[in-house]
Amino acid sequence: MTLPRSITVPAAIILAAAAAACIVLTSILTSTESASPNLDNRRQLKLMPQKEIIRYGLDPKTIELRATRPGDEGDWWKDINYHQRGLCGGEKCFFISMSNSSKGYLIGDGNFHKVPRLAEAVEAYTYATELESKYDIRHFYADPPFEMNTPPLFMRNLSGLYIQHFGTPQGLIVQPSRTAPEGSIIIRCYNHNVLYKRTEAIVKKMGGKAKKNLVKELEIQKNVVEDNPGLINDFQLMIDKGGRTYHLDLNRAKTKPSRGHRKVFEGCLEGAIKCVEDLAFCRESNQFPEEELRLASIQLPEQNQESNQFPE
Repeated sequence: MTLPRSITVPAAIILAAAAAACIVLTSILTSTESASPNLDNRRQLKLMPQKEIIRYGLDPKTIELRATRPGDEGDWWKDINYHQRGLCGGEKCFFISMSNSSKGYLIGDGNFHKVPRLAEAVEAYTYATELESKYDIRHFYADPPFEMNTPPLFMRNLSGLYIQHFGTPQGLIVQPSRTAPEGSIIIRCYNHNVLYKRTEAIVKKMGGKAKKNLVKELEIQKNVVEDNPGLINDFQLMIDKGGRTYHLDLNRAKTKPSRGHRKVFEGCLEGAIKCVEDLAFCRESNQFPEEELRLASIQLPEQNQESNQFPE
């Protein structure tokens, strides 16, 4: 565009104002675009169970979906609840079966970190069954995991933060799983405040029989960990309202624990037992200052419904 050689003062003021407005608008659009990913990263946490308490809240879309389509047991991607409350960890998400609420599927990206994910998943499944056979422990793996190309229907049905979580995976690792009891809680050992607060929260909902059972099971877990020190790595144990315990995310147990993991695990199960036996100990222990969070990666388990699928 060619500008006139002479320009009046009013016209100059108008042009300057217009140019300033364009600069401000461009700045706003640019800052909005750059801020969105950070906001999405914060919202990603909503896919994780708050305080790692297992809940299965349903939104209106889910209720409508269940009323119109009961689920298809033949193909898992036609059977899962795409509108459930988020049940994800760093790598995997648990989806509840629409046709059978006692089961579900733990889904992970087969290309995550470019390592052989299926081999890792099979190793975790095999280890879980070995622990079950030897120590009678509980876990959630129902059948061996398998790998498959990502079904187009799965990607089309994902919405919101699930799209960001899964990205565009070429393949998926599917772990058929049993569901976890509603209201169960995951205890960890990286921070004593977290350990005691969560233990107290679940113990307050237990009767005398459940408390005795939990003490018994925690004593057994001490022996299990002593024989299998790899479990110390990012130690995590789910506890339900009946005082039953469940092992989670067992692919973490394949390596020798570091000194850091051993240090944060010291006294963990002993402290949990004291907490069950005396809630006053829990409350007093909660007053301790928080320890440094040593573990950079915290993973979540398989989850689901209120009815417990395991024997007493």
